[in-house]
Amino acid sequence: MDSAVLTAAYEGFAMVFSWPYIVYPLAGTLLAMIFSASPGLNSSSLMALAIPLTYPWEPLPVVLIFGAFLGGATFMGSITAILFNIPGKASNSVTLLDGYPLTQQGKAKTAIGAAAAASALGSTIGIIMLIVLIPFMREAAIALGPPEYLMLAIWGLTTLAALCGNSMIKGLAAAGLGLQLAFIGYDPRTAEPRFAAGIDYLGDGLSLVPVLLGLFALAEVIDLIVSKRITLSGKRTASELHGSVSEGIRSVFSHFFLFLRSSAIGTVIGAIPGIGSSVAGFIAYGHASQTARDNANFGHGDIRGVIAPEAANDAKDGGALIPTLALGIPGGSGTAIFLGVMMLHGLVPGREMLTGNLSLVFALLWSLFLSNWLTSLLGLSLVSPMARLSTIRTGRILPLILVLAAVGAIQYRGMVADLLCAVVFGVLGFLMKRYGWPRIPLVIAFTLAPLFEYNLHLTLQLQELGRIEFLSRPVVLILLALTGLNLALPPFLGRLRAIRSVSR
Repeated sequence: MDSAVLTAAYEGFAMVFSWPYIVYPLAGTLLAMIFSASPGLNSSSLMALAIPLTYPWEPLPVVLIFGAFLGGATFMGSITAILFNIPGKASNSVTLLDGYPLTQQGKAKTAIGAAAAASALGSTIGIIMLIVLIPFMREAAIALGPPEYLMLAIWGLTTLAALCGNSMIKGLAAAGLGLQLAFIGYDPRTAEPRFAAGIDYLGDGLSLVPVLLGLFALAEVIDLIVSKRITLSGKRTASELHGSVSEGIRSVFSHFFLFLRSSAIGTVIGAIPGIGSSVAGFIAYGHASQTARDNANFGHGDIRGVIAPEAANDAKDGGALIPTLALGIPGGSGTAIFLGVMMLHGLVPGREMLTGNLSLVFALLWSLFLSNWLTSLLGLSLVSPMARLSTIRTGRILPLILVLAAVGAIQYRGMVADLLCAVVFGVLGFLMKRYGWPRIPLVIAFTLAPLFEYNLHLTLQLQELGRIEFLSRPVVLILLALTGLNLALPPFLGRLRAIRSVSR
């Protein structure tokens, strides 16, 4: 590791742990904990709500608080999964497979202790791996040109679509809709309006803020209203906790090699553009059950079924930042929103981010590190009060979320029409959620569209001028092959499973 990286690491550390900047990761962590511990709310909603509020800020406070948002959400969502069988976010759905049965056995505190230790230590391993890879990321960013960035954008979209949900068609359709929505407005080359339908508001294109507010925050509000749940969890009283937190922490070290393997799985999966933490958690869970000699108890309250997905879910945060910072390719919904925030504040991923703004990158990593550990420690100390979250009535929370969403949508550009735009996307997000259409491909495609379009035009121009030969570049050929594999593999595996089921 060269001296420039070490110097940037020290400068980033000094930024985070100095006054008043230490307030931003602390406040961001507490907010992320509150949101992700409440079923029906999630960190993506929080990040979307925070975008317009942080727009006037300098880049450093924005990086610190959004880094805390990224790190402070995963573990707290697992508490509701363990206590009430209700995941705080999609990635926590793996934890409830064995976490909730442990609660039914009177071992809720044991499960929470294991989740906290695996979460904090897993995130540390993911961040360490990211720091080790930063020098190589810088070289890769310098070596890549417009053709490679174009293929990376295409590969990221097809990777996500192929692995999102049970239907590749739905994933591709959602990604295509995101691209189409991003192309609304003036053509950057000819300044001619595209897909605006004569509506003045659409002339400048759709703004990222109301789109995110609608798809995540308002969609969740509509879902809560339609479901007619009296409380967020659907239960009126808090569950009584039993077991031992220290026993859960010790279990991570008892299964330390499983923990290390799961953390590595989470980091690698997180680094693949567009896959996200849900896939990492399920792959780690499957690995744990397949490698265990006695796996009959998985799904019935096995502590290893909590350790593996929690380690992978938090380790993926460091991995997901690798393509986000180096290539501008988000690894999931959280990093997709974070990428949009960076662009709003003039921070360009790639060689500029990893050279001139390297100390800011390390400030982000230290904020992520602090947030993950603080979340786990506070989560353990607040086990009993957290159980009372299930008694909060939705009627007391929904008005606050609606007000924040309305103010956020209007404040960004001072346009009431942005509020209407957010409502439209809120309805769209609710319908997509209700009928099983994934929202993550839409968001990532919407965020990647400028990168895709810019490098597409630049690549075509360079090809016409004879400056490059598209199919003679090794990285382009590799990414083309990976893109084809993404599209061909899911249907092939589906047919193979069908043949096997018939033969049986």
